[in-house]
Amino acid sequence: MIFRASIPEIRELLQKPFQVYPVARLGGVQVYVYRSHGEVQKHRHPEFDEVFMVYEGLVTFGIGGEEFTLRPDELLWIPRGMAHWSGSRLPSMVLLFRRDEEPLRWNGDFRIREGPGERPVIVRIHEALQDAPPGSSRFLLEASGVRYLAVRTREGSTEWEARGPALLLLLRGELALEGEGPGFPEPTRGILAPGELAVLPPGTRGRWESERPAVLLWAENVEHI
Repeated sequence: MIFRASIPEIRELLQKPFQVYPVARLGGVQVYVYRSHGEVQKHRHPEFDEVFMVYEGLVTFGIGGEEFTLRPDELLWIPRGMAHWSGSRLPSMVLLFRRDEEPLRWNGDFRIREGPGERPVIVRIHEALQDAPPGSSRFLLEASGVRYLAVRTREGSTEWEARGPALLLLLRGELALEGEGPGFPEPTRGILAPGELAVLPPGTRGRWESERPAVLLWAENVEHI
């Protein structure tokens, strides 16, 4: 079945800053929504990369002596082992994509697996789609086996297929979504509004319809495709 969730509804459930709400699993990558308010002190994750997407508000990240402020519809990839902090003066809503895996150990200690020349990467959906015609998609980044695309739909109907587990987050507009796949007793239909997301199992096929172009984030696990 297709699982649906709403970031505006999740916002009301998160009473504490940095409380996380799990919404999806894309292969080995867990997807969370959390409320950023205040500051998380500098830390590092030896065992996994992180990808953040700001849905609402402003979030500042400090990495290697630099500061980066993310606005809505902007993504940041932080390679594993890279020390960072983050903070928000006002409550902000963030999606976090984090890979769950066993860290490398040597003599019982964590060893940082930061490759030579690796730097954080920021991508902006509005920039990626600036010259994109309706009905097109733009590659944003790939990290931990998940590929992130920005999509601008066209009016009418478009067919699609999720070959790996995927997440579809509607950012602008409205979509009528229909999907079917292995294990579905019957096709699933629904309307997505801004801030709503759908989690698509592998092998899901379907189509979306819109009266006017809409903008969405598509994140799909591509490790086993």
